[in-house]
Amino acid sequence: MHDINYSHDHELDEHDFLGCCKDCRTSVDIIKPHIMSFAKKIKNYTREMLEALSPGDLYRLYQILDDLAHMEAGVHLAGLILEEPDIHRELPVIRSYYSTFFNIHEAHLAEELLKSDTPWQTLKSFPLYPRYETLIKKQTEAMYVSRDTRLAFIGSGAVPMSLILINHLYGVRSVGLDSSFETVELSKKVIRCLGLEKEIEIIHGNDSSLKELEWNVVLVAALAEPKAQIFQSIRRILKESRQAYVIFRTYTGMRTVLYEPVQSDDIRGFKVVKEIPPTGRVNNTTVFAELDE
Repeated sequence: MHDINYSHDHELDEHDFLGCCKDCRTSVDIIKPHIMSFAKKIKNYTREMLEALSPGDLYRLYQILDDLAHMEAGVHLAGLILEEPDIHRELPVIRSYYSTFFNIHEAHLAEELLKSDTPWQTLKSFPLYPRYETLIKKQTEAMYVSRDTRLAFIGSGAVPMSLILINHLYGVRSVGLDSSFETVELSKKVIRCLGLEKEIEIIHGNDSSLKELEWNVVLVAALAEPKAQIFQSIRRILKESRQAYVIFRTYTGMRTVLYEPVQSDDIRGFKVVKEIPPTGRVNNTTVFAELDE
């Protein structure tokens, strides 16, 4: 793989947050300059400039945002920070960067897997692999999995880590859907190089494609859009008597600096039955939902 220095010293550490209490204005004043500085920095980068960065430089640019998102803060403090007027105005810029970062980062990883003589070893040595593994284990522990389980994943991306790991760890077969033709073609190559083409199918499609597929679990990616449309498509299918788990990923607490969380209006017609909060450096909260009838 590229020589990515993931173990470099973090730009932010506990020293930067000295003086913070959990629910006070002082905390906002301490954190605000770091968020504003990051927003100012990334405004200097176009997508083309980000794509031109080496994988290591791309990750180092992301690291400060990752540190901010994973600072220990209660829900109240996170709300105070992210609702501060100046910070709130910068959230669209920050969130757009986060989405772009992950698209580029996945493309880099896909390239490394395709040229590797030992792609599984390359994948497992990927420094973010433990985060994905923890996410999938927590999700799967909360649901019933059998030989008949078939998962549909909306917004699977270039390297569908969730599908790869749920098959690798639990033997679950799946189908990944992505709306980008280029991403789908790259993803198919990744799946083949890992020897999983009989276990994981990748198709060019979106939520409207679900009705044509066989599945009894549907997972909506955290970055999949438009959320309201996706959930209404799922709702229509479920109302036609299909029995299935509905799982989606979102962002909570300070992690909402990364991306807009799923809103109650997005999941109209569903009720939340279980939430699995993130642990460690995992970004997503996993939510189980069912029809609200």
